[in-house]
Amino acid sequence: PDRVTVSVGIALVQLALFLLVAQLPLFDLQLQGAWWMCVPIVLAGVLAFLAIGMVIGAWARTQEAAQTVGQLVVLPMAFLGGSFFPLDASPPWMQAISHVFPLRYLNEAMMDVMARGQGPLSALPEIGVLLAIAVAGTLVALRLFRWDDA
Repeated sequence: PDRVTVSVGIALVQLALFLLVAQLPLFDLQLQGAWWMCVPIVLAGVLAFLAIGMVIGAWARTQEAAQTVGQLVVLPMAFLGGSFFPLDASPPWMQAISHVFPLRYLNEAMMDVMARGQGPLSALPEIGVLLAIAVAGTLVALRLFRWDDA
């Protein structure tokens, strides 16, 4: 619980800083519409990513193994989740693979409410997927974790 609280707190501070900096004249972001939906989107994303981290931590036997597996998950997710380039411009096979990664759903929800001008309800399906990943990941991690391995 403490780790979750700290992670959520850090994510919310980062979101606030991002929104403040993005509104500087240099970047000229104009917050409008359902921008406030970023808060529940980020919360759902943090819970999903924490659950993935718990699965990796429960499965890996050493810190080195956890770091390696974490990188094997994070790097493809970063490139295939739509953070660096629009998925619409990517090949169909890449678009299909991107559905496996929670970062895609986080990005899509944020784009819907921040850039595409869609209403707050537009982010609910992606938030639902992120929360489902969080629940499933937590249940898998609980199943894999053993105190004698710690």
